[in-house]
Amino acid sequence: MDEAVQLIDQILKEKLEASRVEIIDDSHKHRGHKAAGGGGHYSVIVVSSKFENVNLVDQRRLVYSALDDQINGSPKVIHALQIKTLTPAQWAAAPRGPIVDGANLRP
Repeated sequence: MDEAVQLIDQILKEKLEASRVEIIDDSHKHRGHKAAGGGGHYSVIVVSSKFENVNLVDQRRLVYSALDDQINGSPKVIHALQIKTLTPAQWAAAPRGPIVDGANLRP
């Protein structure tokens, strides 16, 4: 597992008490993207009980807040982040399917 992916996984599990974290590194699709400033492009699925009774916008804010140093710090670890959040109950009830090309995050 890539160092940045390991760091993102660790932070989300610690700060959000995530029971499941899936990360796809899509950085290779954005080579030469000068605006990235060295940060990578990632798609994540985060399953956490902290998302219960929290609207989708605030769930995303929790993820962005947890990863703030990696998004805004120096060196920049994350340039772009696609997020799918679920509660444990939503994860258990979700149909399973592949994550297609990092664009369609499906549990």
